Amino acid sequence: MRHQRYFAFIIFILIAALVPGFISGCASTQEKQLKTKGFVLSYRDKVDAGAAINRMHLNHPIKLSEKDIRYQLKALVYEELSLFGKKKSVFLPRDIDQIGRLLSKAIQRVPSHKIIYYELETSKGTTSGNVFASKDHIHWRFDSIKGLGFSRRSYNGGWNTNWRMVLQSGQKYKAVSKILGDQAQENWIFSKLQPSSFSKKNIRQESQKSNHSRRKAKTQRSSNIRETTPAKSVGPALEEKLEFLRSLHEKNLIDDNEYDQKRKDLLDTYL
Repeated sequence: MRHQRYFAFIIFILIAALVPGFISGCASTQEKQLKTKGFVLSYRDKVDAGAAINRMHLNHPIKLSEKDIRYQLKALVYEELSLFGKKKSVFLPRDIDQIGRLLSKAIQRVPSHKIIYYELETSKGTTSGNVFASKDHIHWRFDSIKGLGFSRRSYNGGWNTNWRMVLQSGQKYKAVSKILGDQAQENWIFSKLQPSSFSKKNIRQESQKSNHSRRKAKTQRSSNIRETTPAKSVGPALEEKLEFLRSLHEKNLIDDNEYDQKRKDLLDTYL
């Protein structure tokens, strides 16, 4: 009887010593979560994100400015794998305005053993996934885009997915080892942490092309207007006023609507 009491006392002491540690351990694993309207962000242990991420050495935290994060977000493009599927931006400009600053702050503070998980509510559904960094690369792995989950299932002897990421300049698919060899994960891309000078040059070139196209279209529109002006029916005074009006328009001193209205008024007066 005495031995039984002694044994029970020892068990009680062990339980009393272990329970507080267990409770504190559970409390320490609780996720830190940030919630704003339509956006949830949290840190999660990389061991819970799958073997592929768990084997990686994460380079956290990292200094990545809001400008760099916004650049990365703009470069994320996907396409639906359907008959009429088109390439689309994962994040619209208003989405980037909403989450850009929060993501940049989060990746500057995320612990080395955790990754960032987020959910963004859009008009078409939830976009969710993980963000993390390894060495000099940033990784974007998506679970869903605008309500469409990423699934891979057997289909007529092959594979079928709802959508896939479309690689842009400097981006690559993450390859994961499978039984039959390495397999590209089309919902997981990575790129350099800092935008390459080549990519920045492309952005400048695209901007210059866009401005040139707008100027060319405006010049063509003015030329068409000149061709349709009935030269034989107007006098010198009207021609001078039309020329002056055209000059104001080409110098962007008046917009298209003002130009068209003033031109109409002049023609109605003289014709």
